[in-house]
Amino acid sequence: MKRIAIIGGGISGLAVLHYLKQRLGDSAQITLFEREASAGGTIRSFRNDSCLFEWGPNGFLDNQPATLQLIKEMGAANQLITTNPTARRYYIQIKGNLHTVPMGVLEFIRTPLLPLRDKWSLIIGLLKMNISKDCSIDDYVSRRFSPSIARSLIDPFINGICAGDIKRLHMASAFPKLKPKGFKRSHMRSFKKGMGQIIEALNKRYQKHIQTNWEITTIPSLFDAVIVATPAYAAAKIVENLNPILAQTLTQIPYVPIAVAGLLFKQNSFKKKPDGFGYLIPSQENKNILGVLIESNVYDGRAGGNEIMVRVMLGGAHHPAIINDGQEKIIGLALKEIDNIYGLAAGPIETFVKLWPQAIPQYEINYPHWRQSIAEQCAKTPGLYLCANYLDGISFNDCIYNAKALAKSLTCYLPNL
Repeated sequence: MKRIAIIGGGISGLAVLHYLKQRLGDSAQITLFEREASAGGTIRSFRNDSCLFEWGPNGFLDNQPATLQLIKEMGAANQLITTNPTARRYYIQIKGNLHTVPMGVLEFIRTPLLPLRDKWSLIIGLLKMNISKDCSIDDYVSRRFSPSIARSLIDPFINGICAGDIKRLHMASAFPKLKPKGFKRSHMRSFKKGMGQIIEALNKRYQKHIQTNWEITTIPSLFDAVIVATPAYAAAKIVENLNPILAQTLTQIPYVPIAVAGLLFKQNSFKKKPDGFGYLIPSQENKNILGVLIESNVYDGRAGGNEIMVRVMLGGAHHPAIINDGQEKIIGLALKEIDNIYGLAAGPIETFVKLWPQAIPQYEINYPHWRQSIAEQCAKTPGLYLCANYLDGISFNDCIYNAKALAKSLTCYLPNL
C-alpha cells in the first residue's frame, strides 16, 4: 500500500485530500498534517450571537465547475447562497466621495468616475489586440487604455483581489485566463454559515485522515509521495534539506500583510445608511484602508435584523506596517473611515480584528522565472509535489482546480514510485 503525506490543511491541502481519496479510496494510506488546532488555513467563519465575521475570504465566483462539483460532492450544495441583488452595486472612493462603478452602457456614459478622454480610451482599448502581457499590470493597462484608468479603476480592484501593487505585479501571471472576449458572467457565492462551512464539511468527512497540532519541519522519509500545501515561506523550510535550490526560489515569493476589522452596528448608528456591496480605495488616495465591505448587505445571516455588519480591510503592499499596529489602533482607523463616509451617530456594539502578517502571495514581475524554476526543481525531486495559492492562481477556485489536477497527475504517476 502506497503512503501519501499532505503537509498543510488549508483549502489546497483539504481539496487534494478529497480528490486523492476519491481516486484511490482505501488503496493508499493518506494523511494530512496540520500544525494548527484545526484545518482551514485563512478560511474561518466566526459566529458570535447574531453576527458572522469572516477572517479571510467571504465568497467565491461561481464560474469554476470544479468548485461547484466539490461542494456538491461534500453535500453542501443546499447551503449555498448568492449575493443579494440589492448589494450588486459597487463603489470606488475618491477624495472622500463614493462613485458607482458603471455596470451598463448608460451608467458608463454618465459616470463622473472617468473623464471623457478616459471613457474614449477605454472604448478604443477594448479593440486593441496583441498587447503583450509580459509586463506589469500598470504597464499593460496604461498601454492598452491609459495611465489614469490604471490608477483609478484597475488599482482599487487589485487592492480588493490581492492587496498588491499594480506596478510590481506581472500581468500574465496574475490574470493567465484573461481573454479578449472577456469573462463569463458569474456571481459571488458563499454558504449560509460562512465560508468555514465547506471547511467543516471537509474536516468532518476526512477526520480520520487529518492530524492536527502536528508540525512537519522537513520532508518525512516514510512516505512514497509528499504534497506540501503550505505557503511558500513555510514550504521553503520544509524542503530545504531535500532541495536547497527549490527552497531558495520559494523564499523569493513575497507575501503582503492584511488586517481585517469587523464592526457590528445597530442600523440607526449611521447618518447615511450604507448601501451596496461596499467600496474600494485606489492606492493614490494614500490610505491604510484597502476597502470596506457591507457584509450584511451582501449575504443574509451576517447580522441581526436591526444590525449592520461591516468588514474593513487594511494594509496590503502599500501599507505593510499596519500589521504592527495594535488592535485598538486598527479599530480606530476603521471607525474613522466609516465615520468619514457614512457618518456615525453611535459606535459599534461589537468589534473583531484578525491579523494576517503574510496573507496573500504576490505574482510579481519575476514570477514567471520563479514558477519555471519551481517546476524544474520539482521534476528533479521524485515524490515531492507542491500545491498552494502561490502556484497558478490565488483564488479559492484556483486552489480547488489545481488540487484536482494535482491529484489526477499524482495518481497516474504513483505506480512508478
